[in-house]
Amino acid sequence: MGGAIKLIKRMIVRTFFLILITLLLTNCSTTNHTKTEKKILDYESSGSVLNALSLGVPGAAILFLTVDINNYLKFNLNEKEIKMHTDAIQIALNNTPNGKIVSWYNGDRLSSGKVRVVKTYYKNDRYCRIFQSYIKLNGAKKHNTKHVCKVNNVWKF
Repeated sequence: MGGAIKLIKRMIVRTFFLILITLLLTNCSTTNHTKTEKKILDYESSGSVLNALSLGVPGAAILFLTVDINNYLKFNLNEKEIKMHTDAIQIALNNTPNGKIVSWYNGDRLSSGKVRVVKTYYKNDRYCRIFQSYIKLNGAKKHNTKHVCKVNNVWKF
């Protein structure tokens, strides 16, 4: 019985230590108090909280959860960045050959993005393109690939 209590106490101390380190590292990073308007979803998860718990590693589960929450909070685009990224997508789709990169950069928050058309094709008498987009914001990165077709002279996602 005493061994189980010692094990539980050790796990609590380790968990507390991991949370403390995570909070210290999070608070050491720079923050920008610019009002943000939009969240980018589908960021890449750091690991599976449920898998860590099922393997009996609650400290890892808390660490994964903390990193995921931190990444989610980092991915906030403001109106200026949304417009810059949307404009880059439109320029790439309407004006560039396959492989050409259209980039944007916001020096106010050190955010940036790139768009590149990777394939052009026709489907059902429609002009279609596949493009990749990349956004870097607050040290976090997101990459996405989309298929779009032009309908009545407008790109439909």
